[in-house]
Amino acid sequence: MGTALAATIAGIAGQRQVRAEHRHWRRQLRRDAYASFTLKADRVHEALRGVEAELAKPGRDLDGLRGLIEETRRSVRGDLAEAQTAVELEGPGELARMAEELVQSLSACVGAIHATVLGREGGDTFDTNESHRIRSFLGHASSKRQQFVSHARRAIDV
Repeated sequence: MGTALAATIAGIAGQRQVRAEHRHWRRQLRRDAYASFTLKADRVHEALRGVEAELAKPGRDLDGLRGLIEETRRSVRGDLAEAQTAVELEGPGELARMAEELVQSLSACVGAIHATVLGREGGDTFDTNESHRIRSFLGHASSKRQQFVSHARRAIDV
């Protein structure tokens, strides 16, 4: 009887160990997905900030900026969308929703910048309202990023 009891206790302890290792593995997967998503969102945001800064400069190269805007749009639809999918798969649902909101915010910023340079020539001036509008989009995206990171930390028990 003592041997059976010892075997049962060992089996229960083994199951607990397996569950603990599984939880650790899942937490690591989530951390990796959240980190990858955040880094890719940051790259898009930095590219957009760079474009916004270039728009304010005299003698800017609008054709070059249009190329950068298109490259950034492809990044949002490619790398960032892929990272968002990983967050959606790893969950939780609330964090997946926040990731989607951040991507939508960055997409809207790309659209706003694209609309600003559409049909412009290099010597055209940009008014204060256009610059303010773009900075508002960038600020909104920053806010969404902070919200995502805050919730991601709680989701992985950091």
